[in-house]
Amino acid sequence: MSDTSPTAGNGLPTAIAFDWGGIFTRGTFDSSAVKALAELIGAAPEFVEPRYLALMAEFEVGAFDMRGFHRRFSEATESYPRFDRFEATFLGAVRERSAMYDLAGQLAGRFKLGMLSNNVPVLCDTVRQDPRLAAFSAFVFSNEIAVRKPHPDAFAALAEALGLPPEEIGFVDDNQANIAACNELGFRGILLDDLPSFAERWRRQLPGVDLPAGFDVHDVQ
Repeated sequence: MSDTSPTAGNGLPTAIAFDWGGIFTRGTFDSSAVKALAELIGAAPEFVEPRYLALMAEFEVGAFDMRGFHRRFSEATESYPRFDRFEATFLGAVRERSAMYDLAGQLAGRFKLGMLSNNVPVLCDTVRQDPRLAAFSAFVFSNEIAVRKPHPDAFAALAEALGLPPEEIGFVDDNQANIAACNELGFRGILLDDLPSFAERWRRQLPGVDLPAGFDVHDVQ
């Protein structure tokens, strides 16, 4: 399916919403966390990744808290890092993509802003409290609604939180499956796979909505 929504070109949306990981972070958060945690326990990322992702599927819908994640990760990998080191390593895996924070800041006041993210409680608190995202009027996190994208209920929760129908909402995500799902529901999906391609899609679907001066099209990883 094309990353251009069927409603694109019918005027600008009222709101623009974003995923978090892979949008406001360089590369996906999970890929960075896998590498960092693998280094912490002295294991290969290829060993850690499937165990980590299986746990995240539960963590992101609120099945357990950070200490529960630590205990399950330790058991799954047969490694037992101290909780404080584990938590610091996990949270420290964030690699920010400054260009997208600049974009969000430029959109503030012109569009209603929101976020829909498959995420875990400890990171949700950090994201929600980020002063650079103070203009966001809606934060919808999977662990708080007990469902993850690309399930339609996740997008329905975003529309409800923004108080708008899907066709009035642009949605930026780095996952093609999520873009396809939101487009099917009438949202205006814009895929971010790399910033040069994203910039082209942005200008095509949101003509007249300029990207920030100095938008770094090379900041792709």
